[in-house]
Amino acid sequence: MMFPMPMPEMPQEIVDAVAANPEAFADAMGQGMDAFQGAMGDGGDMGAAFEAMGDVMGPIMQDMGVSPEAFDAAGDMVGAAVGGAMHMGPADAGGAEMGAMVTDAVGMMLPEGTDMPAPVMDACMDMGQGMADAGCMPHDAAGEMMPPPGDPGFPFPCDPAGECIVPPGDPAACPTDACQPPPMDGACADMGGAMMPPEGGYEHAPMPADAVMAPPMDMAAMQDAQPADMAAMQDAQPADMAAMQDAQPVDMAAMQDMGGPNQDMGDQGLGALGDALGGPNQDMGGPNQDMGADAADAAIGQAMDSAMDQGGAPNQDMPNADMGQDDPNAGMVEDAGQPDPDPSAGMG
Repeated sequence: MMFPMPMPEMPQEIVDAVAANPEAFADAMGQGMDAFQGAMGDGGDMGAAFEAMGDVMGPIMQDMGVSPEAFDAAGDMVGAAVGGAMHMGPADAGGAEMGAMVTDAVGMMLPEGTDMPAPVMDACMDMGQGMADAGCMPHDAAGEMMPPPGDPGFPFPCDPAGECIVPPGDPAACPTDACQPPPMDGACADMGGAMMPPEGGYEHAPMPADAVMAPPMDMAAMQDAQPADMAAMQDAQPADMAAMQDAQPVDMAAMQDMGGPNQDMGDQGLGALGDALGGPNQDMGGPNQDMGADAADAAIGQAMDSAMDQGGAPNQDMPNADMGQDDPNAGMVEDAGQPDPDPSAGMG
């Protein structure tokens, strides 16, 4: 079998956290695998199982000082590295072999000269065994773990149609400059057999002239993207709130001005309600009413003039002279000349 080349580099934030507390990281992986197996046992698919694993590990890693962005980026990288190895590994690899792939992949992602702590190595081996115990086969797991062809980080070359040119389980089909052997002193070497290239190496297929390689994962961009988006949201909100706060006094001032004695009939608002209930401008013939605010006002004015020409009083009270608004007190003006009822009437 072979590993992708180049391997993505583990974010330094993860490296530092694991070095500071490898036991906690190993425990996080253990709890994550328990969630993975539980999801698979409940009939979930592999994608849901990996999501359950991440949901459990994420808060633990955050307690270790790892940001959600770095954790997500590391998950994508591990998926590409381990998935690429399993894609080229034996189709019938068992839990121990899958654990060896995980262990060597994570080790190859660490900065040069960095040794993997023993608890982390054990957790990687347990992850492979846990996946096998949950019924996951290497090539199926590879397809779930790797990004889709064409996405950043997809570890193999593709043809112009976007199809991977390396069939599952055929490391010799991977061009030399797109793959590399497992480390000679790693976990796969301890497994031996099909887990290591044959003596003299594979007869690798050449890279097709029209092959397309996806761009590598830009971990810095992936980690920076989320805070940048949140910052933009935070910056936008105060601006929006300020606009709302600035707008409200203007609106309220306009509403308060509407009830003044010289209001324009095109701006009927609370003032119109006041007029209908007996305000100083309820007389539609008043000298200060502006009837030419817009076409609607002009039309109403013409209709009123016509009505007055037909015998209407020049200062007739119009309880609904508020641009046609429904007046809950319509008809009350007819009773305006009646005395108010005695509030004590009927009380004994």
